[in-house]
Amino acid sequence: MSKNISAKDTNNMYDVCSLGIPKRTRIIAFDHDTGEQIGVYENKILVPGSQMTACKMFGIEQNVIFPTYNEALELQNSLPPYPEIQPYNSPIVCLWAAGRSGAGSSDNEVNVVATTDRISPKLETETTNKYVDIVPFRYVPGTDDLDDDERQYYFGRKVFNEATVNEKIAYFFKAFDTEPQLHVRYLDGTEVTRSMWNVTSTQQVETYVEMRLSVTKEDFRDYFDDVIGWDNANISTISLLIAWYDDTRGDTYRWYQDIIPYSKFNFSQEKLVDLNRAIDFNYQVYF
Repeated sequence: MSKNISAKDTNNMYDVCSLGIPKRTRIIAFDHDTGEQIGVYENKILVPGSQMTACKMFGIEQNVIFPTYNEALELQNSLPPYPEIQPYNSPIVCLWAAGRSGAGSSDNEVNVVATTDRISPKLETETTNKYVDIVPFRYVPGTDDLDDDERQYYFGRKVFNEATVNEKIAYFFKAFDTEPQLHVRYLDGTEVTRSMWNVTSTQQVETYVEMRLSVTKEDFRDYFDDVIGWDNANISTISLLIAWYDDTRGDTYRWYQDIIPYSKFNFSQEKLVDLNRAIDFNYQVYF
């Protein structure tokens, strides 16, 4: 007589995670200039991120095709969504976004992230450039666009009021400041080598990917000044994003496609009224 056994591989220390989904994250925020630690946080892996990780790990098709930021924000040079085969490169976690909905009106009020959340790309009205949540990193005049070097870091380009004296160009997403680095090491910081099974140690081993994200003194300020006002000059949520890029256009820019959220974390409002305020996030994803 045969017997069916259901097996689950989960981790209950933080979020309940399927096999292969990150067990937890550690995000350390620093003042860029002073090095002062602002806080240590945990994020949450969102449904699109969990699905992508599971499908990549097992080589299976996605069940749900989620709406993309390309569609919602009407980004420049977006291809039709989700081709059957991405002919250039596979989707990876490679960008990030910021918004203002992570915290309430008081300094200590932080909203709990649901796995079904995202940073909202909705406009407050159809006739304004004021978004409910998402904040473009850069918002520059059409006559003073970012230069080629800057456009290696800022993506998700959209033109407002095109070909008029009020033309503005927004860049909604940003690349990581550092390439993601894989660490496999003991708790005392010693890196694991291929001789691990010949080493006698009682220490646990951590496996994580680490990268750095930065809010510079230029980020968000033009948008605060031109659109939402300095009373609302703050961010309180960031999200890592999944995307792939089209490299067949013949120019030097990456036009990212099918951009969807991977993870999200909310924190107390970081006010950016001070034009010298810059923040670094040291982002660690544990597996």
